[in-house]
Amino acid sequence: MVDDEPTPVPERRELAVLMNEFAVVRLSLDHAGNGPRLLVEDAETGDSIFLEPLELASLCLATAEDRLQWLKVGAYRDERSTSERPS
Repeated sequence: MVDDEPTPVPERRELAVLMNEFAVVRLSLDHAGNGPRLLVEDAETGDSIFLEPLELASLCLATAEDRLQWLKVGAYRDERSTSERPS
């Protein structure tokens, strides 16, 4: 007998844990929202962010200067001038 029922997709599937001397993050594919999205979790702080396809495509178009600003986290965050901070 052939089962015509589609195989259910798990709501979240861990893809990888990436680490180096500066950070450890867990990447998961999440299907619980309106569409598939990437969940990125910081192992040190527990903070997380969901990134949808449009946001991921935007990362590909970011300039080197944009990416440099993203690296200013933790103790380095205060090095940004007040005018650079989002309101």
